Amino acid sequence: MAVQPLSCPGSRDNAVQLTNEFTTPAGIGHPTNTGDCQIFIDALDEAGNSLEQLGLDPGDSRDWFSPPSGAVSIWVVCTSGCSGSGELTYDTPMA
Repeated sequence: MAVQPLSCPGSRDNAVQLTNEFTTPAGIGHPTNTGDCQIFIDALDEAGNSLEQLGLDPGDSRDWFSPPSGAVSIWVVCTSGCSGSGELTYDTPMA
């Protein structure tokens, strides 16, 4: 299990990269928002465009975040309208 603290309020400048081009296809397991602010998980293509976004309110979780075809990285960021704490807890697949 990994815990990723996030800077709030969030912006493109303080977003955190979770995966690279090799690990992105596997996605991330059990993404859970364990902070006080809403967070967003984004799957990006080579040009940095969002292909799919998942918003998680505090306490929300999902079984898995699987990025769409063409994604080369997964990033997470705190919402821009919150000055509390942001934190993502997740599992990374083992290769």
